[in-house]
Amino acid sequence: MRLLRNSVVLFLLLSWSSCDTKGDFEGDFKNYFLKYFGEDGNQFAVDMHVNDDGTIMILGRSETPVGPKRIFLVKTDSEGNVLWTKKFGGYPGFPSDDEYPQDLEAIGDGNFYILTNVLLGKDISTNEDIFDFKVIRVSGDGDRIDSLVFGNNNSKWSTQFAHSLTVLSNGGFAIAGNSQDETLYGEPTASLPPPDIEDIFYLAYTTNYTVMWNSVEFNDPYAISLGEYEGSGVRVFEKNLNEFYFFAYSDGLDGTPGDTYEPNFNTFYGSGNGLPLGPVRFAGRKTTYDVLASVIELPGPLGGGYLEIGTSSSLTGTFGELYFSRRTNSLSPVNEGTVNISGDFSAAAAAPSITSDGFLILATEQLPGGTTIRLVKTDLAVREIWSANFGTFNKENTGAQVTELPDGRILVLGTVELETQKKIALIKVNQNGEFLN
Repeated sequence: MRLLRNSVVLFLLLSWSSCDTKGDFEGDFKNYFLKYFGEDGNQFAVDMHVNDDGTIMILGRSETPVGPKRIFLVKTDSEGNVLWTKKFGGYPGFPSDDEYPQDLEAIGDGNFYILTNVLLGKDISTNEDIFDFKVIRVSGDGDRIDSLVFGNNNSKWSTQFAHSLTVLSNGGFAIAGNSQDETLYGEPTASLPPPDIEDIFYLAYTTNYTVMWNSVEFNDPYAISLGEYEGSGVRVFEKNLNEFYFFAYSDGLDGTPGDTYEPNFNTFYGSGNGLPLGPVRFAGRKTTYDVLASVIELPGPLGGGYLEIGTSSSLTGTFGELYFSRRTNSLSPVNEGTVNISGDFSAAAAAPSITSDGFLILATEQLPGGTTIRLVKTDLAVREIWSANFGTFNKENTGAQVTELPDGRILVLGTVELETQKKIALIKVNQNGEFLN
């Protein structure tokens, strides 16, 4: 395994040292490549989608020397060659405020939803950042069609941060996230409670941006809350028109002896109006912070169900072990635990591997002099088969997204640090994580 990782890192060292900040890695490589995208300043990778024709949509954030942070959208062909780039953003009445894009999802009609959080400023009474989220519908050519601005729930919420968007069967979407307005639910009770920091929320909209349901606006103050002090909704899945699956992490108590207020994975199902119907199913360890980063729905060939991947760390750290939980189609637990790979990581994303029966897990690995992107291939029991690092050891490089292509090759999206700037990197490797045919 170490020989494979070192060969990949060496390849990147050679390629990056020969490029300027606007160039791509030179060479006639169609089955494997390293490309990076950006402009003056820094660009950070967020998400990607591979279209049926093999073209790739890439979502990122651009920070130029002058002006606010903006949404950066790139479309490439299957070989990573740029077809077009678009940059947009701005909040009605606040055109200079910063954008923090979170999610890119295909609607099914050739258009896309972009989920982004907008930093509006600070609450002078608390010194906390004020965020509002918006959803932008764009065409396959990256042109804006329309948008929704949440408006802090008609100014009833002080701030919130949306984590993901899920496209629904009616063409609408569901949002998962958290709010620093910790008064959304009844407050937790404990003999020595920690500060109440944030509450979980879920929202659903129709295709014309009409609210279907809002998980916090029910008579029961604990309608979708575990009495958490901190946590976040991570993703919603639609099982049918009248049933949704909710995935989150929070420090809500699971009711077992010895449980304390530290985050764990939380999963439950709800009705068509967002109300919970079944018990909360927990995963994680009682002595660590288990923060959920990504949830994927598994296709039939892999047995169906769901795979959760996150980071299990000390109470004060953000890097730790990669932790997983696998569930059936009815959310029953199959198995959970740490991925058997040494190092300190922050989980980024996961994807099914159909061609070789297993999973792809992407993470950022912490090293003494910086961070690298780590790609891990596992079997169905989430045990490591191989892994590869991308990036130089003395720079800051972060993983964003991973997917397997129909031919078994793997696309990795991340952010790489060059000499003076950071760029969005798209990496295509073979089914063993190598730059080989």
